[in-house]
Amino acid sequence: MSDRSANLSLPFIQPSQAQKHVTHNEALERLDALVQLSVLSATEDEPPAQPEEGDRYLLPAGASGAWSGRDGDLAVLANGAWLFLEPQAGWLAWVRDQSNALRHDGTTWVPAQGDLQNLPWIGVNATANSTNRLSLSAQASLFSHDGAGHRLKVNKAGSANTASLLFQTGFSGRAEMGTMGSDGFSVKVSSDGASFQTALIADPATGTVTFPNGVSGLTDPAFGAEDLVTRAYLTAGHDLVTNGMDSLGTGYNYPSALTRDPAITPHLPAAFSYAGYHAGPVEMVETIAVDPNLCYRLQAYLRQESLPGDWSAHAEEDRHEQSVGIQCIDPDGLVIEPRHHVRFHDGGTDSLTVLAAPLSPGDTEIHLADASGWNDSDNDAEARGVLIFGYISAGGRRHDHYSRIVGHDLFAIAGVNKTTHVVTLSSPLPALLGNPGDGGGTWPAGTAIANTAPGTGAKRSFADRVHLAETDRWYQLSAHVGGIDLSGTDAAGNFAPGTVGIRVVFWPNVSNLPGGSGGHPDTGPDHRVHIAGVSLRAQPLAVAERVTGGSALVHVPVPDVVGGVVAMAPDTLIVKEI
Repeated sequence: MSDRSANLSLPFIQPSQAQKHVTHNEALERLDALVQLSVLSATEDEPPAQPEEGDRYLLPAGASGAWSGRDGDLAVLANGAWLFLEPQAGWLAWVRDQSNALRHDGTTWVPAQGDLQNLPWIGVNATANSTNRLSLSAQASLFSHDGAGHRLKVNKAGSANTASLLFQTGFSGRAEMGTMGSDGFSVKVSSDGASFQTALIADPATGTVTFPNGVSGLTDPAFGAEDLVTRAYLTAGHDLVTNGMDSLGTGYNYPSALTRDPAITPHLPAAFSYAGYHAGPVEMVETIAVDPNLCYRLQAYLRQESLPGDWSAHAEEDRHEQSVGIQCIDPDGLVIEPRHHVRFHDGGTDSLTVLAAPLSPGDTEIHLADASGWNDSDNDAEARGVLIFGYISAGGRRHDHYSRIVGHDLFAIAGVNKTTHVVTLSSPLPALLGNPGDGGGTWPAGTAIANTAPGTGAKRSFADRVHLAETDRWYQLSAHVGGIDLSGTDAAGNFAPGTVGIRVVFWPNVSNLPGGSGGHPDTGPDHRVHIAGVSLRAQPLAVAERVTGGSALVHVPVPDVVGGVVAMAPDTLIVKEI
């Protein structure tokens, strides 16, 4: 049997050994040195001048004096002499002057906590896992500076990935902010942890912040749910048209098809030009609230660009037709098209009548009180349809002369019997024309109904195919619109039934078409017309007089400066050179 223990090399008392206390005391000295090992230092490289009994040191490399050649050993002052113990792998020692623990790895002393680089995961008062590799449970967490600032970084592999902070309730997501699915910064919220609503997005290229679901709480809800506006925006309109004079200097509210031009302008910050062939109507952006019972004056400046060359073969030379009008908008923000209110008139007789018998989806006949105004001669599909006046807007208003319950190409002209007042349909009445207020979609007898008629889109209310007198000159155009058109003819000078708002519309270079049009030359894709100073304002002295047929005739004040009187006259377009 060995005379020493396997791990701490403690001496054993041998059988029949004399002076057993010496061996026993040596073992106790070693135990006293090793058990609850706490050393004064692990960096002192020479013995202190006046050590005290029991002082312990871990000897660094290059120790000198009485410690020479004992690098890495444990030195203990025992009975006035230094006792050296050779450490083994796994020994732990507390170093007082460093206030940390060291561990012997079999070769040297190293920090007891080991290497903290590339750890698989860490749990602090919590259990970490392969997904949440750093897990912490605490009342608070502190990330402080180390002499200056402090930046917390959340990195992702690519733009389409996510780098975010997720806030949870009961481990179910309620709010998230960061770059989710793009490099734009966004803030999202959720009520259930599954469906998230985006509250804010900051564009990474411009820094522009948008609110996809609107802004609330910053203004009185009674003001509506529209976005907040700036003071510059509020002062940009001197009447009902926002930025009509280009006070914002950005071209806001003008159609995107027009190009802002601050060089050619009628004494305003800028004008807006359209170049080339006519490509249909272009609308201003904002809807203007109007009272359709009143009259309004629209004003705009127009300038036709001249082109080099001899255009004398054409009556208007290089001057093209220009039109200005309005698009009517209903209470739900929907565009009112002619098909929603225009009615067929046969020989001047209005097709508006009522049902003589109930009408249901699937029926093949419409029984009318009077079919004398219905179409039995025009094969246009838009003239062979029905318009049922039972439309109710979202706010609950039932409209009399405006309806979105309309269908075309429903009957043949031979299917209209003006003797029996029965219209035979080409196929059963579709369900989409049924009564939304009835479970079976049935319209009762007495419901207003009309034969549809072809329409032309937005109203050319203010200038319809006008030629300016000269090129390269600015002209002021002004005209009026007012009253509600109940005639079913889409009277240009009236608002369509159902109107509560309008958008200003332009038809630039109407007659400039490839190859020429109606005696006008093809002046090419770069021929410009300029528009500026769009203005709309209520005219309190103008009146809309209801006339036979249901349309309204607008009368406007005409001042006689010399005579000192103001007369009323039917509205006409005024074109004035400035």
